[in-house]
Amino acid sequence: MYVPKHFEVPAELLARILAAPLAGDLITAHADGLIATHLPYLWRPAGDEPGDGSLVLHVARNNTQWSEPAIGEALFVITPASDYISSLWYPTAQDSGKLVPTWDYVTLHLYGRLVAHDDVAWTTQAVADLMAAHERTVTLADMPERYLAGELRAIVGLELQVTRLVAKAKLSQNRTPEDVDGVIEGLHGVGAHETAELVAEFAKPHAERRAALVAEVAERRRPNR
Repeated sequence: MYVPKHFEVPAELLARILAAPLAGDLITAHADGLIATHLPYLWRPAGDEPGDGSLVLHVARNNTQWSEPAIGEALFVITPASDYISSLWYPTAQDSGKLVPTWDYVTLHLYGRLVAHDDVAWTTQAVADLMAAHERTVTLADMPERYLAGELRAIVGLELQVTRLVAKAKLSQNRTPEDVDGVIEGLHGVGAHETAELVAEFAKPHAERRAALVAEVAERRRPNR
C-alpha cells in the first residue's frame, strides 16, 4: 500500500484501532487462487510496539480457508473509517473551480503467519473473549451445554501472528485548515460522525501546522523585509 508520509497513522490512533473489537477481511493465497472472508477479530498485544501481537479469529469449519495449504503470508485488512469527500466542502475548490472530489479513509493491513487452532479449548476461549468485548450481560455459560458444544464443533479458531503492519490515514491532512473545516462540517452533515471526529483530531492540527510553515517560509522570502 502506498503511504505518503503525511498520511502515516499516528501511534496513538493505531493502538486505538487495534484495541477496538471490529471486523475485517482475511485474505490468503492458495493453489486455486485467493480466498477472502469477512471476520470479527480481537487483538492480543505481545510487545511494546502498537503492531506487536496477534489477531484472534474463528471461521466456520466448512470454510476451506483454514484447511487448504496457504501460499506465503496471510493478509488481514481493517478499515474503520471510509467516506466520500465532496469537492463542494472545500472553500478553496469553490473559489478556484477545481472541483475534484476524493475519498477519506483509515485502513490497516496486517501481514503474518496464519495458524489454525482446531482445538475446542482454544476456540472456546477465543469466542468467550470476543463475546465479552461486545456483551455485558450474556456469556457462554448462559447457553445450554449441548447447544454450545455443537456450535463450538462447527467452528475453528484462527490466529494471525502479525509480522508486519502497514497503515494509512488519508484524512484531508494535505488541505488548508479552511478546507479541513469544510470536510468536518460536510461529514457531520451526511452522518459520518466518526470520520468527522478523526479528521478533526488528526487532520486539522496537521493542516494548521502545514499552513503555518508555508506562511513562515513565504514571510522569509519577502523582499525588503
